[in-house]
Amino acid sequence: MMKFLFAVSLFLFSIIHLSAQDFIVKNNDDVIRGTIKGTDYFSVLISSNDESDVVLPAKDVKNFFWNGNAFLSKGFANGKNFEYRFVKVIELGAVNLYSFGGGDLVPAAKDRKVRFRPSVGIGAGTGGFGGMGMGGGISIGGGGSARREKPAGAPAVRYFIEKAGSGPLQEVLMKAVTDEDKKPAVKAVLLQKLGDQPALKSKIEMATNLNSKDVVEWVKEYNTTGSGL
Repeated sequence: MMKFLFAVSLFLFSIIHLSAQDFIVKNNDDVIRGTIKGTDYFSVLISSNDESDVVLPAKDVKNFFWNGNAFLSKGFANGKNFEYRFVKVIELGAVNLYSFGGGDLVPAAKDRKVRFRPSVGIGAGTGGFGGMGMGGGISIGGGGSARREKPAGAPAVRYFIEKAGSGPLQEVLMKAVTDEDKKPAVKAVLLQKLGDQPALKSKIEMATNLNSKDVVEWVKEYNTTGSGL
């Protein structure tokens, strides 16, 4: 299973690097090419090659490629409901790293404004990975309103990490490593995903501060060595 998922990851990356044009891959594998005008992480707006605008919800999309970046549809638990939202791909391989939020993104539909004030909890569950069914378990509250409002300025970026066979998708709280009470929990997540490489294990254990650049480089290093494949 691990080798299969890694092969699929490499295939996805080969596709997105071979084409500079925006495109969307739907759940039925249909491909829409054109110019993506924006996403609010719940849906994506594309002007297709026949010059018509199309808005697609995350639940109907496997992935899309926009401005040199790949986005995947992932399943999130929201209270008693289960909904799909897009995450930006940072790294794919034996360990996957995604970001959620941030950037100057255009709302995908004028009548769907987004409020990005999530409350995040980690729990058991099953999430979507472009239809591949890797672990879920992230709960993100949507602000308690059916009509969400996009705040002024870019929303905070949140990072999520996953590794097949090591439990559900988990958030990496970048700033929490400076909090002595939360530091052990944050490091435990990274050690669970990356700790089977002695060099990386040592780096994580010795880290006194943590930022997104560190985590990205560690995941790249892990995937480059081919550990766990």
